[in-house]
Amino acid sequence: METGHASKVAKLSYSPTVIDLSRIPAPNAIEPLNPETLIAAFKARFVAVWDQYRAKDPTLPAYDVASLEFDPVVVAGEAFSYFRLLDRARVNAAVKGVLAPFAKGTDLDNIVAGANLERLIVVPANPVTGAAAVYETDAQLLNRYLLSFDKPSAGSAAAYLSRAFAAWPGMHDAAVIGRAVHGRRGDVDLVVIGPGGRLATSAEISAVRAAVDNDHAKPEATSVVVINARRAEYALDFEIEVGTGPDASIVADEAAARILAVTAERTAIGAGVPASLTIGAAYGPNVLVARDLGGFAGIPADPYTIPVCTSISVRPVVRT
Repeated sequence: METGHASKVAKLSYSPTVIDLSRIPAPNAIEPLNPETLIAAFKARFVAVWDQYRAKDPTLPAYDVASLEFDPVVVAGEAFSYFRLLDRARVNAAVKGVLAPFAKGTDLDNIVAGANLERLIVVPANPVTGAAAVYETDAQLLNRYLLSFDKPSAGSAAAYLSRAFAAWPGMHDAAVIGRAVHGRRGDVDLVVIGPGGRLATSAEISAVRAAVDNDHAKPEATSVVVINARRAEYALDFEIEVGTGPDASIVADEAAARILAVTAERTAIGAGVPASLTIGAAYGPNVLVARDLGGFAGIPADPYTIPVCTSISVRPVVRT
């Protein structure tokens, strides 16, 4: 299986006030949905109510719904439980709709409006071709929303990032690098990279520079330079041994998907890609041995560099 690599989710290399929302557990208000639990509760309640009526009228027969799979009461209970499940799912959706880590689409639009933000256009509509405008994704909008809380703090790393992502909403990643790294007093390097790890155009660089290099964004004595990240390209060529039984091509596709996931996670400015990470990702169900045929030695972490995986090849060999 071979695949190219292009991540669609914007990431932030350095953002001191942006928390990792993926680690936040769902609130207790969001109820786990289990139709079997609802059906069992219906049956138990039905039997309890039926027994109450039998106590009033001993001529009524005992009713054992547990052993009557196609009994009308059981069928009605399943139908009723289904609608109860939909009600609970609707409540869950309503709770998620007012929480930033879980909100999507127009729900998220309404949340970020409280910070005076709106979803930006990445690619304008084309009246000639009829192509609709392309707006920033939920992930990109959520990143800007979180960064906006530090926007009034001129000169802070998060403020630079907030303004940069607003100026170029399609930007994949950005990193703020100061004296602690480059050793130059009063200088700030804002390193940027485009979607899929492509270099920024001169127009995109200019837009970001205009947003961060002004009196509202930075202290007077600070110099801000906007530059492209350096691309460290690498290709992966793996061979995996699979046992007899499962379709070898499916196992290879699954291995490639795992490798793609870890390389996408590492497509960030300042991230390193250890060779052990990629070969380790190749292992999974039905993979007996994984071999690196391309001799990938890894990409060391560098504050100005972004690793970009250009291709992934996984060839299966069936062990007989």
